[in-house]
Formats: sequence, C-alpha cells, structure tokens
Amino acid sequence: MIKQKLIESFSEEGTPAVSLHTLITKHLLALKAKGVAQGTYDDKTLAFAELLSWPGVSPVMPVAELKHDKVREFLDHIAQTRSGHRANTFRKHIVRLWNWAKRSRIVLGDCPWDVEMYKADRGDKYVPSEADFWKVYEMADQVRRPFHKLNGETEAQPHRKRMLLAYLHTGARRGEVFDLRWSDVDFAGQRIRLWTRKRTSGLEGDWIPMTEQLAAALKEQRLETGFREHVFINPKTDEPYAYGNDMVRDMCAVAGVKAFSFHAIRHLTASMLDKAGVPLATIQLILRHKSVTTTARYIHSLKDARKAVEQTFGGRILEMKKASSE
Repeated sequence: MIKQKLIESFSEEGTPAVSLHTLITKHLLALKAKGVAQGTYDDKTLAFAELLSWPGVSPVMPVAELKHDKVREFLDHIAQTRSGHRANTFRKHIVRLWNWAKRSRIVLGDCPWDVEMYKADRGDKYVPSEADFWKVYEMADQVRRPFHKLNGETEAQPHRKRMLLAYLHTGARRGEVFDLRWSDVDFAGQRIRLWTRKRTSGLEGDWIPMTEQLAAALKEQRLETGFREHVFINPKTDEPYAYGNDMVRDMCAVAGVKAFSFHAIRHLTASMLDKAGVPLATIQLILRHKSVTTTARYIHSLKDARKAVEQTFGGRILEMKKASSE
C-alpha cells in the first residue's frame, strides 16, 4: 500500500511533484542532522539560493520542470563571470542534491542536471605579500558598500580590520573565524578556540595562543556586538557571515592590490612564522594540521631545496663550461 502511494506520487518522468524549495529544504535539514561542516552547509545554501533566483527557475516549480539546459545555462554563467572552479563546485552541490534525493526515495532515475565539468586551472594559490596584506588592512575600515541599492545608502564596517587581524594572528580557516563565538574567546587565559572537522568526521576544538594585539581588537569587537553569540556579525544580514570572499576582494580592489582570499591569509601566517624562525612543529600546532607534511606545503619556503641544488649542480656547471672552452 505504501509502495503504491509512493509510485502514484511520481510523474511519468519518474520525478515527484515536490517543489525545488521543498527538496532543497529537506536536503539541508538532513545535512544539519548529519553534522556537516558549517562551511560546506553555507556553500551549498549559497549555490541553491543562486540557482533558485536564476531567470526561469522558481522555488515553487516541481523538480521535474527543472531541465538540463536550464542548469547548464546557470552554470555556464557562473563559469564565465567567476571561474570554472566555482562552476564545478556549484555543479557538485546540485548533482549531490539529486543523488541524496534518490537515496532517500524522493526521486527516481539518473540525475537530469549532470552537466559536464568545466575547465578549472587553479594552479598555485596566490598568497599575498606582507606589504599587500597591510595595505588591505589599513583600508579595510574605509570600505563602503551599498546598504540599499535603491537609495545608495552606505555604512562603515569597522569590524573588518579586527577580522583580518584574527585571520593573520590565528592562521584560521575562513569558516572558523565566521563561526567564532564569544565562548571561544578566553581573555583571562589569553587564548582562543577554533573548531574544525578537517581532521576527523566530528567537530574538534583547539585552544591556541591569542596575541595581545588580537585581544585588544576583540575587546573592541565585544563592545560592538554586545551580547550576541558570534564574534563577527554581517551588518547587511544581522547574522554571522556565511561567505565572505567577495568582501575581501572588494577590500583588495580599494587597496589597489592583487585580490586574495581569506584562506590565503592562512598561508601568509605560515610563511611569516617560518620567516621568523619558528620551528615547523610549532607552526603545525598553530595551524592545527594533522600531518607536518601539510604544514610544510603551507610555508612556501624553498631555502633548503635551493641550497641543495646549488651545492649539487652549481659547481658542475662551471666545470663543464671550463672544460668546453679548453
């Protein structure tokens, strides 16, 4: 009987009359219950929100009405206006939405939204120089963004300097600062706790030292947020930040430097610690890497490698040149 009702609820194409909004909501609730990382959850939410606002797509439209060509048109736009990598990320979220629904017996058949992957040559991640970072830092609180597109009102956002300092002094991942709560800031013990799911499937918190400069900045931030749970609040939404790479790109543009991401600051932190002579094991502790090999990749230091190849091959090249001239 139950099976028969399930079959009757499906259209002839094998997809139900459930709306896109309902399907996406069910999927996101399932992810929350599973304990998915907040950064992943926020990224999926962003992708689905942009898809639902795409011309020709409506939250109330049945799942079966969202055709392959419409999804391709949307993803083509993302690839052209942002990057192939970003389009592939959105594609992944959309395809996984269908696959989850299929496992949950909400839809039947192969995914009709499986667009081919886009060319995405990410190359090496750009890591800003210390000079460029401080240029952005000095201009951060001078950035003005439209608060309302119709009347052109603007507002200052002085918390941005404090946020940039938090990234630099902790080496935190983007989502770790966005999700930072006041319960994770210990002024008396001069330490800060960052939570991650990177090392295990569960959520783990690590206490790391908090510099005096960062402590002073966060005390100022405390006065601004009052009794709010999160340390940093997006003034546009009055909620914690979910996706902020556009924000840091805007700051880079105002400062006149090459755009970088919040995660690039994590690499810069590692490089600055290495330059200061901090042992690799200590840098690993600060960055909270499971493997010291991962930490080594963050440092971007070729001092030992350059010395080794110079000692091995440098003299031989001179000898070969001398021998060929004789």
